[in-house]
Amino acid sequence: MRCLAFLLAVLSVAVTAQPADRVARLDSALAALHADGLFDGALAISGADGTVLYRFAAGMHDGAPVTTDRPLYVASVSKQMTAAAVLSLVAERRLGLDDPVEQVLDPWPYPEVTVRMLLDQTSGLHFLTPLVAHADTSRPVPSEIAQALIAEHRPGTAHEPGTAFAYDNANYITLAWVLEAVTGQMYGEVLRERVFEPAGMTRAFVGPAGAADWIAWAGGDGDALHASVDDLLTFDDAFWSGRIVPDSLVRSAVVELPDGTDSQYVFGRFVREAPRPLVGHWGEGDAVKTGLWRELLHGTLPGTTYAIEATSHGVYRTPILGAVMDLWNGAPFAFPLPRRLADVPEAVLAQHVEVYESGFGRLHITLESGQLHLEPEGAGGSEPLVAGSETVFYFCCQDLTWEFVTDAEGRTAGIQIQGQPQTLGRRVE
Repeated sequence: MRCLAFLLAVLSVAVTAQPADRVARLDSALAALHADGLFDGALAISGADGTVLYRFAAGMHDGAPVTTDRPLYVASVSKQMTAAAVLSLVAERRLGLDDPVEQVLDPWPYPEVTVRMLLDQTSGLHFLTPLVAHADTSRPVPSEIAQALIAEHRPGTAHEPGTAFAYDNANYITLAWVLEAVTGQMYGEVLRERVFEPAGMTRAFVGPAGAADWIAWAGGDGDALHASVDDLLTFDDAFWSGRIVPDSLVRSAVVELPDGTDSQYVFGRFVREAPRPLVGHWGEGDAVKTGLWRELLHGTLPGTTYAIEATSHGVYRTPILGAVMDLWNGAPFAFPLPRRLADVPEAVLAQHVEVYESGFGRLHITLESGQLHLEPEGAGGSEPLVAGSETVFYFCCQDLTWEFVTDAEGRTAGIQIQGQPQTLGRRVE
């Protein structure tokens, strides 16, 4: 059965000569994950010079085979491309990094917010939840209506603009509106001319209307960006090699916060130090989980790039890609095992129901029909938490594992990503 699954559903191509044992081990591991029902999707790896070193694809999605050149919804990975388009306008002096957004958008009720703050997620903008409350979200909300609602209701910010990092889709929705306002073009046309064509992304596209549909940025597919893993590698190489914006502007992507620390998010990319230096982004679509990450050589120079699009078993995407990076670098590696589930009494679940203040913004935990749900404030919706134990929960349809932290009296005091105490969000009293 395993061999049949491999023969029917797996495509694996070693594009250039690589150490045979590394390619063979990666082929074998990914094929086994697919056969065991833990991975459907596509993965590709490129070197620092942009040369594709490895490709793998397995399984089906929406009735068609997944391939490395099939465009799929990339969700928040598209923030890297939105940022690249904005930077291209900066390079042409049609926009300044420190320009107030109100110079471009009218009406706009946040005079302190600049373009750079949007790019680096330090603006504090937090308007999605109010938009959901005041707009008809059963259909796409045109940009001008969304902006008018923001001006009318002026939702508060998570912090004083420019003083802290707080990830929120509102930043990149606003950047899409900025692109449209400066160029006079639809969002999709801006990306086609300024990103897809210069990079050589031959299959990438924005949905049929080509508009900046804020609902799509909040999690649904909508009029959002689709690209293949081949396209993602092509884009990453084009960005870092200066084919979209000048190299000097690309390498200026460091923002110092008032407390003297560097921002953990620059130009549409998270900056990670562990388990190895990386820059990139995850994308959390409903049906496809994506990732585009580049290793940093010697802390600064861009190195190997990894692109992944996991379809029906996307909950395992992050540990799979982490293991792939380890294997590719000759380090010890371990691929994920199936999730273990637990039947937790409703009374125990109720102890976790609260609002938690975290680096991701406020996290709302609710209990509905015997199951916990987590909704990041501003996300526009919640997702179920699937119990692995009384304190460990899987974020349904995403590959995050959350754990509730208790105090000395056994009372739930906070929530964090499992094994990452720096992400702890404390209960709001």
